[in-house]
Amino acid sequence: MKKTGIVFALFAIVLTTGAGARAQRPSLKISLVTQGPVTEAPDLSKLNIDKILQQLQTTKVQPSSEETSLQVVAEFLQLSPSQISELEQLLQTRQAKLVPLFQNAQALTQQLGVMLSSGGNPAQVGTVVIQIHALQQQMAQAQQAFLTQFLATLVPEQLQRLQAVQIAVQLQPILPVFQPIFLF
Repeated sequence: MKKTGIVFALFAIVLTTGAGARAQRPSLKISLVTQGPVTEAPDLSKLNIDKILQQLQTTKVQPSSEETSLQVVAEFLQLSPSQISELEQLLQTRQAKLVPLFQNAQALTQQLGVMLSSGGNPAQVGTVVIQIHALQQQMAQAQQAFLTQFLATLVPEQLQRLQAVQIAVQLQPILPVFQPIFLF
């Protein structure tokens, strides 16, 4: 059941960042650490790269069969037991909010597909699209509330480690082009 919930949560996150919501106006990227619009790349000079690389080498990247992703995140961010409990509670709260929203969005998406394939009434199609968009916004708000609450539990060193992960995520798509010419 937990795996299904995690899949629902991840799918909901994907839905909230879908291209459909950006079709009418460009979106602002929001920094997970500062909670403000991202206007430039993170300041790499503030990160202690040597220390982070050393910790990355000692941290397991993939969870073993008995470890969960939560345990790996907790180990990497060096969360205290109380922070782990808080994160677990926040994750449960987020899942409780996202699962019904996702299920409603999924049902409306199926309804939209039927309407479009049968040449449905444009006004009804528009209403369903607006309802789906409203659900996507609610999912995004639930995710943002989760992030805000989680970030409030972190100490500066943990925030720095999370920021390093954010940078790694941004760089990951371009890393393969550097590999063939041995730039790292």
